[in-house]
Amino acid sequence: MYTNAGQVFDIAKANYRTLVGYCSKLESEGYFMQAEKILHKTIFQTLDLYIQSMLINIAIYGGKLGEDEVKFIVSLPDSKQYDISEVEDISNEIIRQAESVVKSPPIIMQLCSLRDREKNSNMSSAYMDMILNIIVAMSYLNANRDEFLPQFIMDYYHSVQAFIFFSDRAERINERYLFRKASGDITMPGEGFKDEDVEEEKDEAVPILKEVRANENMIKNEELPKQAEPEPIPIKEEDRKKRLDELVAELEALVGLDDVKNEVHSLINLINIRQLRKKKGLPSPAISYHMVFTGSPGTGKTTVARLIASIYKELGVLSKGGLVEVDRSGLVAGYVGQTALKVTEVVNKALGGVLFIDEAYSLSAPGAANDFGGEAIDTLVKLMEDHRNDLVVIVAGYTKEMNDFLQTNTGLISRFNKFIEFKDYNEDDLIAIMDAMSGKMEMKLEDKAVEKLRSYLSGMDKTSKRVFGNARGIRNLFEKMLVGQANRLSHLEEPTIEDLSIITAEDFEF
Repeated sequence: MYTNAGQVFDIAKANYRTLVGYCSKLESEGYFMQAEKILHKTIFQTLDLYIQSMLINIAIYGGKLGEDEVKFIVSLPDSKQYDISEVEDISNEIIRQAESVVKSPPIIMQLCSLRDREKNSNMSSAYMDMILNIIVAMSYLNANRDEFLPQFIMDYYHSVQAFIFFSDRAERINERYLFRKASGDITMPGEGFKDEDVEEEKDEAVPILKEVRANENMIKNEELPKQAEPEPIPIKEEDRKKRLDELVAELEALVGLDDVKNEVHSLINLINIRQLRKKKGLPSPAISYHMVFTGSPGTGKTTVARLIASIYKELGVLSKGGLVEVDRSGLVAGYVGQTALKVTEVVNKALGGVLFIDEAYSLSAPGAANDFGGEAIDTLVKLMEDHRNDLVVIVAGYTKEMNDFLQTNTGLISRFNKFIEFKDYNEDDLIAIMDAMSGKMEMKLEDKAVEKLRSYLSGMDKTSKRVFGNARGIRNLFEKMLVGQANRLSHLEEPTIEDLSIITAEDFEF
């Protein structure tokens, strides 16, 4: 019934049984618990649905859907997730459903990757290899596989590679491995892709796999190119101090924020003394550099966070000093396991610098169904500990909401012990910010325009001030002023430099 005296199907079945073993491991360790509540399927039903969908796709992709292909699709998994038994049963609707399943993020592979990160295993790469082996086995039923298999393999790999975790660089899947698979190789890739922590289920076809593996030329680690590590450029101490002084001066030049400036100065002094004690052989207490910025929007939190990232670099706390800014949408995904991957990707991007999470309280949504904000928080707490020597996290948001947020996870409370409150700007501060904005454009508000602005600011109630957004509101007003000035000057035949530099009271309305 199958080519090569049934060996192809036997090998595919052995790969499938190994996948079942992986799923058993994930289930027993609780990785699929949340997904099962959402999908209303067991992990084994989810696996069978994915495999049958993949096999339908490869058959359609190869331009052939015959009796042998249908028997393969029906016989391989333990359960039938599609009501098919012959070619005529595979309707266009089933084909569309199968395409949708394959295009969706691979849930089980994501959970394998999550487990790999937590246990330093290789389950996700081995899982992908088993799927590829099954795909190749199915292709042997089509004599034209050489024409379509390579492209299908590459398309599939590129669609899932983001969900594969490699615990060691030497274990990465390279082009040679993919070429072998695309050429119809249905053997195992070698011990580098085998998860020793998961026992294979015994199957009569396993000896076939072992025999093939014994005759296989394995990919040697030394064949992988080594990336040269760039040598750090030494920085003179006087240059570092000069740069630090410039950053402090930039902080001092910010309008208002007196309490914030005092807190940052105290932090700099604390780090300097701690490093001095260490230099003189005295014990230095471990301190957390993570911070909580509380206050309304538009009070300079992002600006100060960027300065602190650079200050930390000059003080030797961080290696790079950059700032990565995200909010909930940059951390939380809509599928089980994907949120952890998303958070990990953001953290890796921020390593050596500061990760600034604006409106961090939105990550916690008590009572919300199917919300993965809690997963984002759990993953973040773990990664903060893993990278405590070269990552600083600053979370920001409204004062009350941030206090509630920190109570949602005990790990947050223990890691964030520095709080800096950013108070709302007063009228004088906001006008000074307007002056600074217009000054950068070599423009100036006339006295009547300043009076009109002050009157507007003083007339706002508490709710209006919150909506206004402090410096953000001033920026919006300034842009309206520029539009008003442009409309006014459009009636002049040839505006002078003075005309172009003055903003009048008639240039804006509230």
